[in-house]
Amino acid sequence: PDITAPGFEILASKPPFLPASDYVEFDRRHVNFTVVHGTSLSCPHVAGIVGLLKNAHPDWSPAAIKSAIMTT
Repeated sequence: PDITAPGFEILASKPPFLPASDYVEFDRRHVNFTVVHGTSLSCPHVAGIVGLLKNAHPDWSPAAIKSAIMTT
């Protein structure tokens, strides 16, 4: 990929019916937010930045937005 973002220690929402830990079977805690890891978590960061740039510069093309992200 041309652009990537952090995918480690990302604060994310979690459905309240799921246990707080995916690794411990007896964990009965329920939380609304958790810290998760994974490369797929970089996509929301880049999408958010694209949205902010598109809102600030509605006349910019996708190539201009990509260039702005890659050169800053």
